[in-house]
Amino acid sequence: MASGETVLVIRKRIANVYLRVKPPDGHLEVTAPVTIGDDQIRAFIDGKRRWIAATRERLTRSRHVYARLEADDQLQPGRSEAEAKRILQERLPTLLDRWVPVVGRRPGRISLRKMKTRWGSCTPATASIRLNTDLAWLDPDLLEYVLVHELTHLYEHGHGPGFRARMNRYMPDWTERRRRLNRYLAL
Repeated sequence: MASGETVLVIRKRIANVYLRVKPPDGHLEVTAPVTIGDDQIRAFIDGKRRWIAATRERLTRSRHVYARLEADDQLQPGRSEAEAKRILQERLPTLLDRWVPVVGRRPGRISLRKMKTRWGSCTPATASIRLNTDLAWLDPDLLEYVLVHELTHLYEHGHGPGFRARMNRYMPDWTERRRRLNRYLAL
């Protein structure tokens, strides 16, 4: 419990503490090294209160965006999962032609599917990238950002200094694109 709030704490053999605000209700989840005590976790969470509040606000706003997208889907029968995949499959070859030479790595496989909590993910061991089909309904440059982000994970497994340095080199405006993408939450 932190500040009167129940927090799910998962202890693993890792080096850093990770805090997540989980949809749909905004509950907190912490993944922490086995060596860190409860008091340290509470202090960590307390130090992130502004970030937690901002993330929960984005979550609330994104619910409204997704409700609107779902309403649009009902009004536009062609706006289906199949249509989203078709749009993405149409856009990806051009993006890959542009970004694979820049990043220097080609994915072994790209799969498209509806994801509840992420815009994309990468498994470096198999060079597999997964993209959320909801990217089809957002600005195309946000799809481009997510693709470059996941291609960068073929080099860098986390989001540390190496990852940020590569992203700065590949796509200098990536933080602005990330900020725009974060107006939405994959739900």
